[in-house]
Amino acid sequence: MSRSRPRGHLPRVLLVLFFCAGIATLGLLGGGEHRAANARLESDPMLGYFPEGMPRYPRVQEVPAGKNSEIGGARVRMAYFDTEDGPAKVASFYAGHWRARRFYVRDDVTHRGGVVSAVDAQQGRVYQALIMVRKGRTVVFPSVTSSPMRAMESLDEPSPVPLFPESKAIINLGSKEGRTGARVILSVNDGGLEANLAHYRRVLREAGYEPDSKKEQPVSEEHRVLLYRKEGGEVTVNLSALGGKRVRVHIMVVGS
Repeated sequence: MSRSRPRGHLPRVLLVLFFCAGIATLGLLGGGEHRAANARLESDPMLGYFPEGMPRYPRVQEVPAGKNSEIGGARVRMAYFDTEDGPAKVASFYAGHWRARRFYVRDDVTHRGGVVSAVDAQQGRVYQALIMVRKGRTVVFPSVTSSPMRAMESLDEPSPVPLFPESKAIINLGSKEGRTGARVILSVNDGGLEANLAHYRRVLREAGYEPDSKKEQPVSEEHRVLLYRKEGGEVTVNLSALGGKRVRVHIMVVGS
């Protein structure tokens, strides 16, 4: 891991970097946008797609993947390609380009993948390349987030999964791509772990979701994970007992 010299209010921006990367991964894998990269293309769809701060990786077929996405109030553009080059070589290419422009750069990449990110404080943009390894190939999702601090703004919209009574929502964030997207809701309440489990099992079934039996096993006595699915959507509810009857509930909704 390496970092160039930080500028401005970076601690909060770094939270945006990793939140954006997580939402991008879920949106692409859940929505299937990356499958378009396998299509034969008659012209270059990437011309003018990204700002000049995002370089083009050489000798690959890169295509858009999420042209009109939003994370909170931040605008996101993503692309996709794969290459035989290893994650370190890919990360070095992007990091070198961004350091040459004197952006703040953070590189968290191993042989298994990771994220290399850059902050352009003058233009108000976050650049990043999310890197994974699949079947011996390096899969890369470059993205540009404009107005990144708006990604941290909590939504006023109610949770798509009814929260336990008298819960306090701490984080309520979302991304969207057309009519699909993802939501993250973090809340706390004083109802106790077993009552929360009963509540979320009931409301998810009422919403048409069915449990994935593999995820119904407790992680520990204080930590439970529920995974429910229906056609076109998935909900993960991560519950942790914090002492007494206080419970932290993290909900991720992907798809419709």
